[in-house]
Amino acid sequence: MENDYLYGLTVQGIQSYIFSTNKLKEIIGASEIIEQLCTTWFDEFIKVNELKGKKYLNAAGNIRFKSDRETIQKIFTEYHEFLLKNASGVPFSQAVVKITGSDSEAIYCLDKKLNAQRNSPIYAFDLGIMIRSKARRTGDAATFKKDAEGDFTDINTGLKFTNADSKALETKTKVENVSYPSEFSEIAKEGKHSWLALVHIDGNGMGNRINDIINSEKENIFEELKTFSESIGKSTIEAYQCAIKAIIPLVDENYSKNKPIELPMRPIILGGDDLTVIIRADLALKFTEVFLNEFEKNTETKLGKDKGLTACAGIAFVKEKFPFHYSAHLAEELCGFAKDSGNRQASCLQFHRVQDSFIDTYKEIINRELTTEENTPFVFQNGPYYLDKSKGVSIESLIEDYKLLQNEDAPKNGMREWIDAKFNNPLMTETLMSRLITKAGDKSKYKDILNNTKAFMDYHTLLAINIQI
Repeated sequence: MENDYLYGLTVQGIQSYIFSTNKLKEIIGASEIIEQLCTTWFDEFIKVNELKGKKYLNAAGNIRFKSDRETIQKIFTEYHEFLLKNASGVPFSQAVVKITGSDSEAIYCLDKKLNAQRNSPIYAFDLGIMIRSKARRTGDAATFKKDAEGDFTDINTGLKFTNADSKALETKTKVENVSYPSEFSEIAKEGKHSWLALVHIDGNGMGNRINDIINSEKENIFEELKTFSESIGKSTIEAYQCAIKAIIPLVDENYSKNKPIELPMRPIILGGDDLTVIIRADLALKFTEVFLNEFEKNTETKLGKDKGLTACAGIAFVKEKFPFHYSAHLAEELCGFAKDSGNRQASCLQFHRVQDSFIDTYKEIINRELTTEENTPFVFQNGPYYLDKSKGVSIESLIEDYKLLQNEDAPKNGMREWIDAKFNNPLMTETLMSRLITKAGDKSKYKDILNNTKAFMDYHTLLAINIQI
């Protein structure tokens, strides 16, 4: 115990680093760098240098490794230099603690040091000099690496572009005969009006579960954390695989198991309890619903009955040309809204279709885009939508309403007119609603839909994107 040290590395701002560009190849390259630096690169570093020790965590932007003083010192110094060269621009912090007491004390001390290191600057490996050319898109010192347009890039962009051909995430997903495109246009081309979706999913209560393990009186907390982390990681991958299998028939109804298929989507982050994917908009709801359902079941199977985790999702529907750093921010905001609404206990999702060039917090979007300016403001806010119908408005009921609205006699156009009147001519809304009800007549199947006016905007979003279910 006296000679044991615990090394930790944590990547901060993963979403900001990945989505700092609007070029899909660079987004892919950035996600591959994040995936590899905690897995294959670190494993290879340990193997090449013939280092001994125990790895307890190497996923989702985190590494935890226990070994002797000399080994940890080598990792701290040389792996840090390796990352500055091969993952330039990635904001990370690293720290080391000596294990002198309990495992839990060492873990808390390491986390405290890592948090303190977040405020320490990471100096660029290539600072450049004043006479150097500048990369036109970023303004940083240019390297000799050219991007897809033939322009010189800075070192960070060049590394992203270089890693775009890596297959770490594809290998990790373990879905046979499935490949992914490398251009936004390829993802959106069969969709309606070039709509894409950025889906961000995050597990509920992970911090509390980890703290429970750390504060437990079990003999080997490190092993407990390793087992828990691996169970969550496997659950996420298996849920992802099930979600992929659910959307394949929607992409190609003649698909067979031995036939290769390129899916109109791209995994960006897949680690721990986190998942971020870019997907053709009409497939997003189905993909997300299946993932949430399977994640719950998988974690309960692996962790034990009544110990499974739930998860929340945010879906940002955007146009192909929309700046994706805004999309990532919005998807996180929507996921956070779902988490807060469900008290971080129930699986649910929230979505929004971007029709404004300005993106701030989701709260601001609600005030600016979903709230009318009449004397008694009306809010078109019906979510989040839950897996469990006993928790609130269910995903299942949303889909059932959407199915009804696809009928030829459904009051779709009248609902659009009512939305427009609510914002621009509130005095007409009562008349328009009377017409809708009269036109529906005794068709009671539309009664509940017409009574739920705050959901009109969500219905309109799904119809405009032509969601497949």
